[in-house]
Amino acid sequence: MKRNPGKRIVFSVGVILFLITVSGILSFKKLHAGEGSTKTQTEVKNISAKQARELIDREKDVFILDVRTQEEYNDAHIKGANLIPIQELEQNINKIPKDKKVIVHCAKGKRSAKACEILKDEGLKELYNVEGGINQWKSEGYPVEKP
Repeated sequence: MKRNPGKRIVFSVGVILFLITVSGILSFKKLHAGEGSTKTQTEVKNISAKQARELIDREKDVFILDVRTQEEYNDAHIKGANLIPIQELEQNINKIPKDKKVIVHCAKGKRSAKACEILKDEGLKELYNVEGGINQWKSEGYPVEKP
């Protein structure tokens, strides 16, 4: 039985073209995944305590979210801050307005960054993570409330 090298080349080229086509389709789907989706991708902006203060002073529609514990909140909190401890955040997302800018803070910025990641895909208008948290806020001399 003779082998036909021409058929083997044609077959190989066909396989290669098939793989390129499939790869292209998968890449196209990956690029356009989420288009037409009802959820909006919210960008998290990391801001300083100073920028947070300026935003609070300048904007009317700002929701301040404190994700610390009740004890930490009772010790001192930013005026107007809404407490939802990070452990309870997912169960209470409906308490956060989607049409306002949301400033998220904790003590140092770690929990608030995690909270922003949780909130990121929830259709919120804008998310701001306060780097350094309330500790930075207090160290810059901005006012806090104590019960």
